[in-house]
Amino acid sequence: KVNIIFVNYKIITAMEPITTAVAINAVVLYLAKKLADNKGISGFFNDFTEASVAWIKPVFLTEEGKEKEVIADLTADPNEQLNKDAVATAIAKAVKKNPDAEQLLQEMAKVIQQNEPSLGTQNTINQHHSGSGDNVGRDKIVR
Repeated sequence: KVNIIFVNYKIITAMEPITTAVAINAVVLYLAKKLADNKGISGFFNDFTEASVAWIKPVFLTEEGKEKEVIADLTADPNEQLNKDAVATAIAKAVKKNPDAEQLLQEMAKVIQQNEPSLGTQNTINQHHSGSGDNVGRDKIVR
């Protein structure tokens, strides 16, 4: 006999603080969505405060206003996970270099949560349990 139980947990509600990693993920997914919708980087910037844009713009654009490689790659293929990961890394480095930017990142995540509640401000964990036993102690296989 095999018992199978599927569990779906939602983590981080609107009332809980958003971690840096979740905020970065939200920004990346929102940017990728804007680029996929052909709204461009300027369409992304339009949704945020001047202070947030002033901080994040140099992460994405050169001083001449040209897209950096990470943004050019994401623009070319906004659904490619490697491109999203590269942008997330660039944002994480910018936060590490300027810890005060954490507040700006949080503000951006809150705007995204208001504009696109389904994008990245919550984590979903899917678990699959199978095996015999009471599913509390022994004989449990989690995949």
